[in-house]
Amino acid sequence: MMNKVGEIEFKKIRRISPSQFYSMRNCRYKSLLAEAMNKKPLLPISPNAYYGTVLHKLLELISKGEIINENDFNTTFDEQIGLMEQRLLELGFDFFVPLQKKVKDFMMKKILLKEHLHNFSGQSQSLTRVNYIAEKWYESKDKTIGGKIDLVIEEGNKIEIFDFKTGAITQDYLDDDGEVYSDVKEEYKDQLKLYAYLFYENTGKFPTKLSLVDLAKQKFAVPFSQNECYTVYLESKKLLTTVNSCIDTGIFKANPTESNCKFCLYRPACSFYLNQIEICSTFKDVSGFLVNTLKFQNGNISAYIESGRKRLTVSNLPEEMFDELNESHTKKLYFFNLKRETKDGLYTATKATMIYE
Repeated sequence: MMNKVGEIEFKKIRRISPSQFYSMRNCRYKSLLAEAMNKKPLLPISPNAYYGTVLHKLLELISKGEIINENDFNTTFDEQIGLMEQRLLELGFDFFVPLQKKVKDFMMKKILLKEHLHNFSGQSQSLTRVNYIAEKWYESKDKTIGGKIDLVIEEGNKIEIFDFKTGAITQDYLDDDGEVYSDVKEEYKDQLKLYAYLFYENTGKFPTKLSLVDLAKQKFAVPFSQNECYTVYLESKKLLTTVNSCIDTGIFKANPTESNCKFCLYRPACSFYLNQIEICSTFKDVSGFLVNTLKFQNGNISAYIESGRKRLTVSNLPEEMFDELNESHTKKLYFFNLKRETKDGLYTATKATMIYE
């Protein structure tokens, strides 16, 4: 089915969360599009991301003590998977259902998650003088910055803030000598520093330690200073003001790079990005005027489009799209989430491919 973006009505962003800060810093326009779309994505993302949301919800319930045994875990897990799959169906992303068949290492990740259950139940029984604060909301006094901290553990004068991640926490970087080293992702460092300052603003106390924990219960410390936390806090406040001022002035800017855009769920509404894919072939999205459509004996469809001086082919489109594509000849179409083949100008549709006009 052809999709349409419709008219975009921008509205100001009331509050920025620590998890949004890094993304907003890299591309302010994406945050404005997300707000205009009421956070409803225009494109699907990897099924792993949807599964990660379920896993994080389970971690939240475990840390809050609402899941205390294996039976609770299994029941809640099935419920959350069912809710997520229902949401995917409502969004029209039925090709990701059932998640168990679409997510790599589905059962292994579930088993790793279950180990956190034993970890938390053991701690709560043995450490009676430790204060656990799970999934509590912290916000700035002016309410422009706020978010839930996954877990705070207070033991005497020691305060440790934890953030749980279901995906990779580190990535490879190059040092000044060209050597590869692994470090915590910058976005996670900024996120934790912002949580640290929000905790301070609400309690008058700075944490003594910031930590990230993955599914395998590996813990990664994030070095910080109070000044660094305050700097990120000030930057986030200034950033929110700057982003909202774009609506007042009517002057919008974007940063359409491959790293910024490849996971953006609002690409179909971004005129800056749509212009970029017309002049740059490194993306897995293409646009152009549809000039022909062919149906093959196996039922697959190929669409032939003209993009500037280039002739592009998108193959492996589903049979049920044939009539609609035939009626769209000479229209300008935008194809998202394609697989780029080695031969120049040739693309293959995937289960997640969506077409906008």
